[in-house]
Amino acid sequence: MIRQRESRIDAGGQDSFLDIVTNIVGILIILVMVIGARVQTISLKPKDQSSPDVLKLMQEVVRLEDAVVASESELIDLDKQGEQLTLTVADAGNGRMHLITAVSATRRDVEEKKLKIDEDKAERVEMVARSDRLRDEIEQCKLEAEGISHAPQETKKLLAYPTPVGRTVTGDELHFRLAAGRIAYIPLTELFDRAKARTQRSSGGSLASMESRVETVGPIQDFALDYVIEVQINRSIGQVYVRSREWVVKPAYYDLGETLPDALARQSRFRNILAGVTPATTVTLWCYPDSFEEYLAVREELHRLGVSAACRPLPEGAPIGGSAEGSKSVAQ
Repeated sequence: MIRQRESRIDAGGQDSFLDIVTNIVGILIILVMVIGARVQTISLKPKDQSSPDVLKLMQEVVRLEDAVVASESELIDLDKQGEQLTLTVADAGNGRMHLITAVSATRRDVEEKKLKIDEDKAERVEMVARSDRLRDEIEQCKLEAEGISHAPQETKKLLAYPTPVGRTVTGDELHFRLAAGRIAYIPLTELFDRAKARTQRSSGGSLASMESRVETVGPIQDFALDYVIEVQINRSIGQVYVRSREWVVKPAYYDLGETLPDALARQSRFRNILAGVTPATTVTLWCYPDSFEEYLAVREELHRLGVSAACRPLPEGAPIGGSAEGSKSVAQ
């Protein structure tokens, strides 16, 4: 807006100057025409009327004509100067425009750099605050560690269980073997089902002809079952009974099963088996002397899960087994 106003002012000044020069030249031309008319009037008079005034007028006409020629020459020079001045003003306007553009670009760069500096400053302030927080946390941890180091090292672990009221297991029962610090699932139900099916196949059509004998089934999941088949005949009522009088479970090797950390992991075999238990299910733990600590940990986990547990402690080297005259597990 300022540049356009200055351009209009400059253009107005040039036009005023040219108008003045043009008016002067016009006045001179009018004077020349007037004098010329007077000269013609004088020249039409008789020669006897000539006087010295005519000569003066003629000299004045010549002088005026020379002045007109000089004025026209000056007018041409003034036109050239005006054109040169116009070009100079245009160049000055272009230079001013370039200067304004450069100033705007520089101002924009300065603003961007200022914003960048402000962002960096804010980031540094945030980093300093974060560093202070971390330093405070480190000091707090050091103080807590120093307090722990001076605290008494003796700790006692208390296990709280409900009042142990024993009940005889009558529902579903899962069996696990604890030996060599490992826990292994005993597929006792699967082994008995296979033994029952084998007995039915081998009896043929006459149960009365069967004799008591020792049979073996398995292994299933690294456990085999030795059992004694006993046949009893009640002649008074004409019935034949077949039962397993005694049975013994034999592992494929001693250190069978999962370690305690593996068994208590989320995707362990122990937890997968426990996933199908019901409130009526009892877990019986056959425990050898070398795995009593593992038994305590497993019993605590079963208590946390709300699963009834029964313990069958075994002396070293004793097999896992039972008989028709034996006792049932007692759960707590």
